[in-house]
Amino acid sequence: MIDLRELRIPNRLELTRFFDAISKINESAIINIHAGTPGLVSCLVSSIDNTLILYAEAHSIECSEPGNINIPDVKKLLRVIETINTPSINLTLNKNNIEYKDSTVRFKYHLYEEGFLSKPTINLEKIKSFKQDIKFTLTKDIIQQIIKNSTFTTDTNKVYLYTEDGRLKAELTDRAKHNTDMISLDLGAVEFELKPLPINFDNIKLLSSVNDIINVGVNTEYGVIIFDIVNKGIKLKYIITSLTQ
Repeated sequence: MIDLRELRIPNRLELTRFFDAISKINESAIINIHAGTPGLVSCLVSSIDNTLILYAEAHSIECSEPGNINIPDVKKLLRVIETINTPSINLTLNKNNIEYKDSTVRFKYHLYEEGFLSKPTINLEKIKSFKQDIKFTLTKDIIQQIIKNSTFTTDTNKVYLYTEDGRLKAELTDRAKHNTDMISLDLGAVEFELKPLPINFDNIKLLSSVNDIINVGVNTEYGVIIFDIVNKGIKLKYIITSLTQ
């Protein structure tokens, strides 16, 4: 990182949505300010158990110079940015901190040095080119319905996606255990067949705060599910590895 850069955010809420999505996956993150695409910043983070990877993009955050921002605690930075009341903001990127000041708020947030954090060991281009044998959409209402009914199955942290008689189902249970409570929800008619695919329920809960439509792609060979979301200028790609039965 060079000694001084300016980060210009015309829509503060876009930046907070970007940071909020990242903070739910991992405490720390590397934000990449792209050189070849003005206004594009991105981040690749994984959960602690590596069953979930998020690739996030924001498309209207401009910087005077490209580079990386190594953030120790994304939630902490998000909280201080939320104290700013103006719709647009400019942040100063110093050598080892982010600085902001106006007539009502002033803060300095220190960053990690370059090389302290490591990006997830995943080939993003390979994931983007994954064959998606099955594609469908889910809505925010469906995700919230699944979450609401999870109170019935408190002894499990799995949700199975599968088809039955031409209908897509979400089943909350643990098929690897005996005497586990179960509830199955109908998600609508589909034209494909899907064998039961177990997912960590905590990963599904992360989708509850997104916008209405979620595009879902399944690679049945590797047991990988990709959730693509466009949320008011933010693009989110959640890459989830299925669990064992």
